[in-house]
Amino acid sequence: MNKSKNKNLKGRLAVGALTLVLAASLLVPVAVAPVSAHMPGASPPPEFELESIVITDGGLEIEIAIEDVGNYHNERTKELKTKMLKKQGKTDEEIARAIEQEFGGVSGNCPCNSFAFRSVLLGISEVWGDEVPERSDIKIITRRPTPGATQCLQYITGTGSKVPNVTNKGELRMILADGTEVTDLSVPNLKKHMKVMGIETWNIIIVRKSTDEQFEVQAVEDISPEGFDELRRKVKMEGTATPEEAGEFRVMWEEVRDGFLTLPDWELFDGIEEPFPTGGAIFLGVLVVGLITGISLSRNRKNKRQS
Repeated sequence: MNKSKNKNLKGRLAVGALTLVLAASLLVPVAVAPVSAHMPGASPPPEFELESIVITDGGLEIEIAIEDVGNYHNERTKELKTKMLKKQGKTDEEIARAIEQEFGGVSGNCPCNSFAFRSVLLGISEVWGDEVPERSDIKIITRRPTPGATQCLQYITGTGSKVPNVTNKGELRMILADGTEVTDLSVPNLKKHMKVMGIETWNIIIVRKSTDEQFEVQAVEDISPEGFDELRRKVKMEGTATPEEAGEFRVMWEEVRDGFLTLPDWELFDGIEEPFPTGGAIFLGVLVVGLITGISLSRNRKNKRQS
């Protein structure tokens, strides 16, 4: 991935943050509490088209759309919120009202969830090609210790709770950049590993267990705007962000999410080459044929003159 493309991506992600931050900051409450797995008040994602991940499980072909993993992430987050409110002594009516207020109309597709989906979609195409993988043959190694990424991967591998149509599970391992393996993938435990997350955590390896063939997906260095990780920690982990900082982070959050939903692979991931334009290939082919034909005709004329 060349630097100019990285700069273009960074520019696209940053422009929205700079131009919309003031408006966004006006929408956040005065007291900002930390949020664990989603972004209350975020705008809906733009229109986009992404292929589904197609796998088989016990002979059943399953299409997993990004909306499926987003809904799964949302439902798990609602469950966590409900348990927290029950511990606080809230009534069922109060809980239902709080859940509706916080989650009503909220998309479950966050930056990490979308990153994980795009990574697996790319990795499967690189490892299996035109073949449809069996779920039990899929092994995923992730460095991103966030609920959004983890729950997306749990859905795909069938290793999470309440994942539908699971007969034969795949395998999911979390090995952090420092080599530490995290075996407890519950949200409370994941939060212990989320305080510092650099670019090296935007990394997933997809493995074909039967052949040990694998493909590593690494996000480009400028995938998130400057200051994104620091604000994420203040907003989502510490609850120390000011309303203005929370608004700025929300806009950045939306920009990163939208990038993973709409940008092509070669603008998101290291080592992915932009395909040669179809029109350019046709033009080049015509040009080559023309050159060959011209050379052939020239030689024929020369041979005729000599004879």
